[in-house]
Amino acid sequence: MSRESAETFLARHQGVEDEREALAVRLAQVERAYRELAERLSGYERERAEIKARLEGILARLGPAR
Repeated sequence: MSRESAETFLARHQGVEDEREALAVRLAQVERAYRELAERLSGYERERAEIKARLEGILARLGPAR
């Protein structure tokens, strides 16, 4: 392998490693965003259940519709 081709090979290898690291960082960001969204959704679902329970209580106190 000539010196030039060795340098080209090493540069290409470093480029692949850099891309791999960038993809790993991006994947971690996406996974973190997914967890945050899942937590927010869970909170919304709890709030929805609480609102539903409150409305059912209010409707029960009002009695049957006429």
